[in-house]
Amino acid sequence: NLSKISEDSSFTFVITRELERLVSNKHLALENMSLLADFLVKHPSVGLTDNTLSDRYKGFAYTCLAELLKFLQTHSVLDVLGSSHSEFVELLKDVRRFSFDRVWLDGVERRALFPGLLLSEDALQKVSHSKLTLIQHLEDVKDQLELSITQQEEQVLQVKATLSTPLGY
Repeated sequence: NLSKISEDSSFTFVITRELERLVSNKHLALENMSLLADFLVKHPSVGLTDNTLSDRYKGFAYTCLAELLKFLQTHSVLDVLGSSHSEFVELLKDVRRFSFDRVWLDGVERRALFPGLLLSEDALQKVSHSKLTLIQHLEDVKDQLELSITQQEEQVLQVKATLSTPLGY
């Protein structure tokens, strides 16, 4: 547990130092540093995988990633599917040119451009839940109906018994 905390702290330190160096060398805007640091600490696998890159290249790569992150923070799926579609595609294409995590980028693209896949899973769960609720309701109605039929049959038997009993005097 302690080693994990130490590992996380050292990773945070390394990321922050790299971003600070890029800012001080004027390869990255200061306004992007906080956003990138927060994001990369939460998603360390997304960071650049090639350590041999020049600072200028890293700065440009991280600037493109920051632009994509800002876009994702301010635009909805409807925006991406509508008026901001070409902007999203261009930003994603730019970020894909660098050695960022492809799996994460594929996930971003899937969530933004194919939301129906995610919605259909949600819809399927809702339908399944509705089906179970309906089945339970039908079973309750069936039990009530059977009880009512039994009560009606008992009443019919009582009426027959009453009508069949001799009147007496």
